[in-house]
This record gives sequence, C-alpha cells and structure tokens, in this order.
Amino acid sequence: MNTQTIRRNLPAILGLAGLGMLLLVQRQLELRVFSALILAGLLAGWGIWGWCIERQPPARDRLGLLQPTALPQLMLRAGISLLAFSIAFLTWRSISGNTITGGNVAGWLSAVALWVGAWWSWERPRLPQADLLETRKSRLAALLLLGITIFGGWLLFHRLYNTPNDMTQDHPWKLLDIQQILDGGRPLFFPNNTGREPGQFYYIALLIKLFNLPPDFMALKLGNVIIGTITIPIVYLLGRELGGRKLGLIAASLYAMSKWALATTRMGLRYPYAPLPAALVLWHLLRYVRMGKRTDALLAGIWLGVGLYGYIGIRIVPLVIIAFFGLMLFDRRRHTPQAIGTLVAHGLLLVTTTALLFLPLGHFMIEFPDQFWYRVATRTTDKERSIEQTVCQEFYGATGTTPQEISPLACKLGVFAYNNLRMFKGFNWEGDISQVNAVSKDILVDLITATLLLAAVPLLLWRLFRERSLRWWMVFVALPILLMTSTLNIAFPIENPSTPRAAIVMPLLFVVAAAPLALLAEWIIGAWTLRPRVRVARWALAGGVVVALLAQGVQQNYERYFKDFHLQYQGFVPNSGEIAGAILAYEQRGLDRNDAYILVWPYWLEGRSISVYMGNIHWHETHAIYEKDVLHEPENGRPLLYLLNQEDSKRRDELQARFPTGELKQVQTVVPNRTFYTFFIPGIN
Repeated sequence: MNTQTIRRNLPAILGLAGLGMLLLVQRQLELRVFSALILAGLLAGWGIWGWCIERQPPARDRLGLLQPTALPQLMLRAGISLLAFSIAFLTWRSISGNTITGGNVAGWLSAVALWVGAWWSWERPRLPQADLLETRKSRLAALLLLGITIFGGWLLFHRLYNTPNDMTQDHPWKLLDIQQILDGGRPLFFPNNTGREPGQFYYIALLIKLFNLPPDFMALKLGNVIIGTITIPIVYLLGRELGGRKLGLIAASLYAMSKWALATTRMGLRYPYAPLPAALVLWHLLRYVRMGKRTDALLAGIWLGVGLYGYIGIRIVPLVIIAFFGLMLFDRRRHTPQAIGTLVAHGLLLVTTTALLFLPLGHFMIEFPDQFWYRVATRTTDKERSIEQTVCQEFYGATGTTPQEISPLACKLGVFAYNNLRMFKGFNWEGDISQVNAVSKDILVDLITATLLLAAVPLLLWRLFRERSLRWWMVFVALPILLMTSTLNIAFPIENPSTPRAAIVMPLLFVVAAAPLALLAEWIIGAWTLRPRVRVARWALAGGVVVALLAQGVQQNYERYFKDFHLQYQGFVPNSGEIAGAILAYEQRGLDRNDAYILVWPYWLEGRSISVYMGNIHWHETHAIYEKDVLHEPENGRPLLYLLNQEDSKRRDELQARFPTGELKQVQTVVPNRTFYTFFIPGIN
C-alpha cells in the first residue's frame, strides 16, 4: 500500500478509531463514571474526529437559487381568500362553549380548503430529469426505507399486549373522554385530568368505530403505534433534506429502533402526537429555507395547525418558526427588498394557515384561557406550587446560598439553566427518574446513539463555524427550543429530563446523531480507487459498519425496553388487569360481573382502570365499598364476589364470620407482593 493510498484511507481508519474511543467513553458515562482518563479519551475522540473532518469535510449544505415567486391570477386568489375569511368569521361566531357542531366543522373545513386552494401552486409541477444512476439510487433508498419502516413497525407492534402490561391512572381518563365521543359528545377540549387537546380522542374513537374495537387500553396503544410507524419515513425526509439519502436512512433507522420512541409511542398516551407534526413542520421549513417555495410555507402552517390538536408539546414549535425566519434574514439570497418582502409574505401565509386550522380550538382558548393553559401554568408558574417558597429554597439551599439573597427572577432563571444542563446530560449521563416513562435514570437513547451524539459535536462545530451553514445553525437553535417542553418545568424540576415531554425533539436529534455515521460511511466509500471490485468492497464495508453499529443499538434497545422496562413497569403500576381477570374468571361459575365488589384499601388500585377491563368505564362508581359502607347480601340466590387487599385482615375476618359458606382464595400474581384475596359466595341453585 503506497503513501497516497494510506493518506486517502486515513479519515476512514481514524474515524473508526475515534468512534471506538468515544464508544468506550460513553460506556463509562452511561454508568455515571467520570475521571481524568475519561475526559482525556473524550477530548482525544473529539480531536481525532475534528482532524478527520478538516482533512475530508462533508459535502457543504448548498442552498442554490430561490424559486420564482410569481403569483398568476392574483385577484382570483385574493377573492377566494376573502371568501375563506368570511366563512371562517361566520364559523367563529357560531361556535359556542366547549362544543363543536357539524355545521361548525363544515364551515371550518370549507374555509381551510378555500384558503389552501387559493395559495397553492396552480401550475403543474415539472419533475427534474434524473439519469439512470440517480433513478437506481432513488429506488434502492425507497426499498431500504420500506424495510426500515417495516422493521420499526414490527418493533412497535411486538408484544404490544404485554408491554406496557397495564394502565396508569392517566389511561382511564383518556378512555372516559373517548367514551364521551362514542356517546355522541363533541367537545373542543377535554378538561379532565388537567386538560387535554382533542386530536387523539377523536382519532381513537374513529378507529374504534371503523374496526369495531373495544374501547380499552389496547385501542389506545394500537392508534399510537400507527402514528409512530408513520413517523419513521418522515424522519427520513427530514434527514434527507439536511444531508441526503444516507443521512435520512440512518436517522430513520435510529428512530425506528429507539427505546425512547418505543416507550413514548406504546404507552398509549398523547406523546407521539408531537414528534410527527413537528418533524413535518421542520422538514417543510428546511425545504423553504433552501428553495423559498410558497407551498412549503403553506404546508408548514398546515402541519402546525393540525399538530396543535395533538400533544401540548407542539405549542413550542411557533418559537422555532420565529427563530428560523429570523435567521433567514442573514441569508444573502434574501437581502434585496423584494426578497425580504416575499419572506414576510410567506411568514404571514404560514401564520394565517395555522390560525385557520386552529380556529375552533383557538375559540376555546380565548373563551376558557384558564382551562387551555392550566397544564402549562402548573409547570411554569406558581399555579400549583410556589416556586419562590419551595423550588428556590430547595434549589439554592443545596448550593449553600440563602434563598432571600436571590431575586425570584434570578431563581427561575437559575432553575431553568440547571434544567437545561440536566436535559442535555440526559442523552449521555442520566435520564428520566420516572418509573413509568422509561428505565429509571437510564439515558434517553441507546449506547450507539449516545456515542454518535458525542461524535456529532465536532461535526456540528465545523458546520457552524467553518462552513457557516445557515440550516445547521437553525438545527442548533431549534434543539434547545424544542427541549423547552421539558426544561421550562420550573415548578417541578425533578420531572426534568422528561422522556415524554422532550420526545418532540426526537426526529431532529436522531438526524444530528446520524450525521457522523453518514459521514463515516462517506469516508469509507470515498477512499476507493477506480477499480470496480474495490469500489464494491468499499460500499460493502461501509454498509457493514453501519449495519453492525445499528444491530448493536437494536439489541440494547430491545433488552432495555422489552426486558428491563417491562419488569420495572410491571412492578410499579397497579395490577388492575389481574384484579379484573379474577372477577371475570368467576363468570364460569355463574357470577354476574355486576355482583362483584371491591373492598377499598388505601393506595391499592385504580378503580377506573378496573372499570375499563369490565367493559363499563363507570363500573367502579357503584362497585367500590369503603370502610364505612356495609357489605352487600346475595340477591335472589345469585352468586356474590368480594375482592380485598392482602393486608385487609379486618374485612377478611368480617366476611368469613358473616358468610360461613363463602370461599376465601388468595390469588397469586405475576409480581409476588401484589397478591390479593377473593371471597366468593356461591349462588343457590
């Protein structure tokens, strides 16, 4: 091997070595071990990658020319827009309270359709002429993306009934809201359980109606994993826009295999209804930055408007849009008065589109602001907990500073700064402490992704300060803004980093993590000679490195979620399913489930969860017997069943004394300390 060949191969060889060094460092960080040796390894890994990037930098993010902004038939478009505004105004006036009617929906959707139609491109799109090689690459990328999506969908559906195995106290509230829709109610907002946007509930209710599903925990999970599967190709589009097909495919793979995505999607709550629209908005924004097409601004507004009906975290995205449009003022292609005017017009187009889609929920927000903002207020203000009297004392007391010496504003800023530090440590050091969101204190991503995030640091610095890439500056600015869904939790900083609230950042974060691996693959491929056999070998080697790293990530994510998290969750959440199963088992002996009663014990179970399994969300309201209540007697010779906590010896003795023919049975459970008793009084034949 001659000197020239060695030099050509150096970035690939040293890049692999540097990544291996960062992998060893991350193994220690994941164990929360840090020393001078680990710091030296981290700096050495960054130094190696920095040298390799300088030696063989990635392809520059070239923006090209802005698309023409001509608007043919402007008067006709203006007329259609005026009609859309008129219908929207009448619809706004017709909405009353927390109910939306069929007429409201018809008017609202008509206004949105007219507005979008007015500003959509009426010209037939001209597809670029692609050569044979480019067509083959596109087809191969499509096949690979299909395979990644299928694999990611399989992971999301895999053992869905078993993990998570039971409901938290939040799930019955969601099913209660869905039942309200199934019973004919049409709320704009669901104030139960601190208030919820309506998107998930109408979507799940539609699935239940279309496929005749029971309104239970599984229906929530099924609806969510469909959303999670759809998100995978959107992550690809986001990555492709920033760095080409390789970046898109690797980013989609990291998302598809991620324990973070598995945990937030399969939980059955509203968490995945923020990453999907956020990814779509970011994709169209980045396309707009590159080309300046009006339709991208329009579509960004559409997806933001739709997303605002999903999960509360999406409310932070308008700040990202403001930041993007502000940074576009530094784009040299937009320094003419005409270009700035076009930028302002397209910004107004985006805002107006979002506003029209948000119209019904916006009406509720203005009419009932306390309900709409209640959840945000409890985490960012003194609404539920005094920040100055509790959080500041706890936070600054731990540092030895007297709280009285700190102003309330300085205290809140200090907690916010500390939240950001903890949030970014969550990717490599220590994650969410919750028992129901993920493995407690485990980092948010797997070992491979965490290592790639470390490798992304020198690459991102090169993009920002050497290349001065406008779009990568936007990525850099967007990350902490999106993470404010978790870091703005000033009232309860112990909840930060939050696995579900920060999930909105996943699509963009996995694109950042994929960037160094895509670059490493380019280094390996780019080191080839012109001989065909060597070229094929380089492609095979690059693919082998990527697949090997991803396979290791898949293994760790699988074990972490389906084994470690499953056991932790099972041991933490009340076993409502087992209790309901014990009731249903007695139906074989003639028991009517309405003749079963639960003897209430403090902190034992969630009555609504059992009601879901019983097929009646309100079952617990008439089948819970408190300590002050008298026991029921068998009626008309029918069987009677009581369920009681294993520690309730008083009631157990009372039942045996009152019903001497009753059958006391200790029910063994999967988690040993969750056993309980059934007391069955047979019927009279």
